[in-house]
Amino acid sequence: MKNRIVQLINSEGLTSSKFADTIGVQRSSISHILSGRNNPSLDFVQKILSSFSNIDPNWLISGIGNMYKSEEGTTSLFKETRTEQIAVENQTNHPPKLNKEPSPTLSSNTEPMLDMNAFTSGKQIEKVVVFYTDKTFKEYNPS
Repeated sequence: MKNRIVQLINSEGLTSSKFADTIGVQRSSISHILSGRNNPSLDFVQKILSSFSNIDPNWLISGIGNMYKSEEGTTSLFKETRTEQIAVENQTNHPPKLNKEPSPTLSSNTEPMLDMNAFTSGKQIEKVVVFYTDKTFKEYNPS
């Protein structure tokens, strides 16, 4: 994500100090992220997306798609998923049924296993990003 933040700063013609001022964070936060000392928190990502509403969140978080939102097509997975959900609701006049499968369970040393087929509609998953309440995140690659 650090490289995409650098790309955004350069694309917008900003210095790292001006970028920090624009999104409302301390300049040291930008310095620590750009040096690789810290990873961006969820709050940090949200501030970027709030300040630069033309940035595609999917690109910023995962690197998929284009930096800037497209007027002609949907590049965000989140927006595309909601559009599909609305289409289903309109066709049936009923909200979509939720999958009633049991939630994944955790053992003391393993992470939850999710049935990713429920999310992908036959598409191949490249990466999954999980955001935690302590403002950290973890990327999972299925390969």
